[in-house]
Amino acid sequence: MKKDTYNHVLKYTGLLGGVQVFYILMSIVRNKFTAMFIGAWGIGLVETYNRAVDLIANMTNFGIGFSAVRRLSELHEQGKEEAIRMYIRLIRSWALVTALFGTLICLLTAPLLSYFTLSDFHTTKGFVLVAPMVGILAITGGEVAILKGLQRLKQMAAISALGALVTMLLTIPAYWLLGLHGVIPVLLSTTAAVCLLNLYATTRDYPYRVGLRSMKLMKSGGHLLKLGGAYILAGTIGSGAELIVRSYVTNSTSLNRAGLYAVGVTLIVSYARLAFVAMDADFFPRLSAAGDDRKRRNNAINRQIDVLVLLMAPFLIAFALFLPIIVRVLYTPEFLPVVSMVLCGLSFMYFKAVYTPIAYLPLARGHSRLYLLMEFLYNVVFTVLIIVGYHVRGIVGAGIALSLANLFDLINISLVYARVYDFRFERRTLLRCIVQYVLLVAGIGAATVASWGVKLLLGLPVLGLSLWFAWNLLKKKTNIVDKIKSIVRRKKQ
Repeated sequence: MKKDTYNHVLKYTGLLGGVQVFYILMSIVRNKFTAMFIGAWGIGLVETYNRAVDLIANMTNFGIGFSAVRRLSELHEQGKEEAIRMYIRLIRSWALVTALFGTLICLLTAPLLSYFTLSDFHTTKGFVLVAPMVGILAITGGEVAILKGLQRLKQMAAISALGALVTMLLTIPAYWLLGLHGVIPVLLSTTAAVCLLNLYATTRDYPYRVGLRSMKLMKSGGHLLKLGGAYILAGTIGSGAELIVRSYVTNSTSLNRAGLYAVGVTLIVSYARLAFVAMDADFFPRLSAAGDDRKRRNNAINRQIDVLVLLMAPFLIAFALFLPIIVRVLYTPEFLPVVSMVLCGLSFMYFKAVYTPIAYLPLARGHSRLYLLMEFLYNVVFTVLIIVGYHVRGIVGAGIALSLANLFDLINISLVYARVYDFRFERRTLLRCIVQYVLLVAGIGAATVASWGVKLLLGLPVLGLSLWFAWNLLKKKTNIVDKIKSIVRRKKQ
């Protein structure tokens, strides 16, 4: 039960989330120069390639990067070193097979992807050139699964930070020298660099070996495909929904507007994701270990929600208040129209913070069909709401639709899983969620005021109150105050 305490949850959310601060700083610099060198049209093109590659990758990697973690974690806990080596060989063998398969599928469907995304065949060559990304992502997924299964959380954090730095160093010179012609070289080189970093970390202890010629070994990996099937099908549905939405935005207006939409989504989602990075690596194994113990499951979920909400609410309020400055710093004045979209869509991330721990229940219990059904329902609602919202009010309507889509998911997941798994919000957790959301709405309202003086006069007290609630919870439930005092004493000495 010690692993379900606030101290444990905060520690690993902080470990993997803290490095994301560095990732965000690197992204800020990278996005600023990207916007300067290739503009909204170029960013729209990059997003088009990325979403298509993600779709093909999710369709063809069979969820090995997810399904391998549970069994490898079990072997690691049992200390069966020889079995670990064989299982890692199995993971890499199947990851290589899916890499080759995915690359081939992307090559064959390049004309279709070009026509579907941009309504012409002009970018067919581009999709052919980015096809290796699918294979590289599959191999990377296998290596990341190995790190997760072996609980190498510090290595994962280091790779994430170094990957962000390398990506920035490759991106800026390429776009400066090549402009739009640098899009494909950047996509390929940055994807390969991250893959090599993961391979370097894993092959130090487990040299890269595969067993494609061993039918016995390959057949023993059948469970990998079965376990990951529903998870990856859900990911495919999600990628497909994103691709449909972005294709609609592009075809109904222009690639320039698609670039603005992409930047808006990036601002809403990417810079708040630091709170979620510990979910797969730490929370999911803990929730799985709870088994049929309903009380333990609910305790783990409520603790995780508390920590996510206390991190997310103050961040989103501060983000809303200083958004115009953030957009100018991150991009260029050309992107200022996304401010209204982002303000309308910030509730998207808050609702996600509340329901994501609950959404892991069917995966932890092995109920893949229910998980798939819930993901399918969400993505249908997401696609319809975004298209209708964009049609009615442009990117502002898309922002509103993003928030409504996740509100639907929060309500749907809470009701269904309360019935199926007897999940219950603890009274104090629910109260914290409500109070912090009221403060978030007040903060967003203050952010809409044009005058900076009035904006800060109204918004800063709201931010201070949100931070006070978060700090009060930490002070009561964790030993963070004692740790801070200990650090201060050491520095004085």
